[in-house]
Amino acid sequence: MRVRCVVPLCAAAVLAAGCSQGEARESEETDSVSAESSALSDQEGTASGGRVREWNPKRALQRANRALRYDDDDASHPVLVATEGPYIATGMAKKFKATGKRNYRLDTTCDTQGVGELTLTLSRGDVEQPYGITCGDHRADQFNIPPGEPFTATIDPVKDGTGLILWELNTVAPDKVRDCPDDIKGCDY
Repeated sequence: MRVRCVVPLCAAAVLAAGCSQGEARESEETDSVSAESSALSDQEGTASGGRVREWNPKRALQRANRALRYDDDDASHPVLVATEGPYIATGMAKKFKATGKRNYRLDTTCDTQGVGELTLTLSRGDVEQPYGITCGDHRADQFNIPPGEPFTATIDPVKDGTGLILWELNTVAPDKVRDCPDDIKGCDY
């Protein structure tokens, strides 16, 4: 199994899992054998007999990366600007510059134990818009932000929570923006 990973995410994986390259190669063999059973228990959220699966930072990061890569073949041709993978106990508070002519897309996902949803708040100037991010989804939530003034993305910390947030900020061509063109202002459909 080949694991694709952006360089900062690889560093996060090493820190989160505490593994070396040798352990990563060794775990790839183990992962391929148990991938099918892990996928089944991940979909169910519990193992047989009603036990809750144990949260593992390495597997959580793999699931979150898969959620971000769900649309890898989309026609928008995103260009990576920044990425990060904080734990939910620290939350997220990032201010982004939004210069240039390309639109921005913030792809966000979370993988947790016992926390079903986190609230992402996007703001620019006096305008802010909250969104629920369902943790454990197979596809990351995507938010469109037009270029212009800086904007902020915030997820409040879950002090006693177990889990991680994974996000990427990408640019996309203006004619490739799908759905709402400005998720900070919001769109009524």
